[in-house]
Amino acid sequence: MDLKLLLRPWLPAILLLTLALPAAVLLHRLQEAQGWNERIRSGRVLDMTENGMPDQALFARAGALDARGDVEGALNLYKRIEEQTGNALAPDAAYNAATIYLRRATAAGGPASDPQTIPLVELAKEGYRNLLRQHPGDWDARYNLDRALRLQPEPDDDDAGGGNPPIGAERAPTTMRGFTLGLP
Repeated sequence: MDLKLLLRPWLPAILLLTLALPAAVLLHRLQEAQGWNERIRSGRVLDMTENGMPDQALFARAGALDARGDVEGALNLYKRIEEQTGNALAPDAAYNAATIYLRRATAAGGPASDPQTIPLVELAKEGYRNLLRQHPGDWDARYNLDRALRLQPEPDDDDAGGGNPPIGAERAPTTMRGFTLGLP
């Protein structure tokens, strides 16, 4: 038998199968994504276990936990998302975690009225700086870092030592007092 004669009736079926299989996979993924979107919109993502959740659902769960007032649960989820390599939501999770710290410190009145908020402001500054190292164009993180620096300014390094001259520096005692060079 000739191979051409054998393949001729099967050729349309083979072509149909090679086109239908990827289309079926895409349709399944679309339906799955629509299902997760509906769960996120309705708030059912909070009632589900985290095992098997896609990253977007975990991110939405962290936001819902934060909105509900479960700050520790939201921070734990944001940190888990942030630590995943190659996760597209990691920068957003880092920003949200730092913003939670800044919001908690601001709500308590900041370090000026409550010194116990200093660690929260420092965690916020560290989070924004880490984010800006990876994404220097993130203007929201820059703005919030500026807000955190206004709450808790950092000491200037120039004012730190002050009194002692550098080691090995020359010392020239001055004996002239009150002498001007005729300058105004």
